[in-house]
Amino acid sequence: MIPVDFEFPINQAEEGDEDDSELPEGLARLLEQEEKEIQPHQEPIEVINLGTDEDKKEIKIGASLQE
Repeated sequence: MIPVDFEFPINQAEEGDEDDSELPEGLARLLEQEEKEIQPHQEPIEVINLGTDEDKKEIKIGASLQE
């Protein structure tokens, strides 16, 4: 059985260990790049109604680049 020390709980860190929690600059930069989501290029799409208000016949005009 593991001895329990109620004077020093496990979830409290010792003072002075704060600089250990920071990531190296290169690793932090890689994580930032990883978080950015790459979006496909897409122009705004315009919706035009060729019918009437009651009988809508909408077309979408625009362009997008897809693989």
